[in-house]
Amino acid sequence: GEVRMQMVGNRMFKIIHKKPVGGLSAVGGNNEMTFYEPGAKPENPKEGVLYAADFPDYARLEKQFVEDDIPVVMPALGLGDEPLPLLWTGDFIPKNTEESPDGSDGKTDFVVGEFNCSCVGISPFGAACGPDKDLKDVPDDLFLDGYALTTLMGQKASEMLDELRAKA
Repeated sequence: GEVRMQMVGNRMFKIIHKKPVGGLSAVGGNNEMTFYEPGAKPENPKEGVLYAADFPDYARLEKQFVEDDIPVVMPALGLGDEPLPLLWTGDFIPKNTEESPDGSDGKTDFVVGEFNCSCVGISPFGAACGPDKDLKDVPDDLFLDGYALTTLMGQKASEMLDELRAKA
């Protein structure tokens, strides 16, 4: 399945592994999502929370994406003077390494499948999607995650506007 780096501006919010259910594609709600907290694992980790730092492939991908890839993406697209989108994702497809095409080394490389900023959902609120559903259908832990995401989006939007005003 796809590994999604969910970003708010220049800050990673979550790493999401989307595994397809009943087919080859993990899009259109046809997936099971596993959420990982990015960054270093805290001294007192929360029970039941998965941390990307505990998964070497995800920790390596996070570091590469944030430190190496993001700083060159916008200039490479001819958008070097533009801010990063407010809510966007880098979506990666896992693959065997070039050194071990048969997978016998047990390592995983990742190839970017897309950068998405036009159709990014608030993943934790997914249970509220549908004609007969609303936020009451979102479990409490995911509701708190969705609240944290939308709060961060508000903070980043404010920062982005302040930066634009300073340039004017």
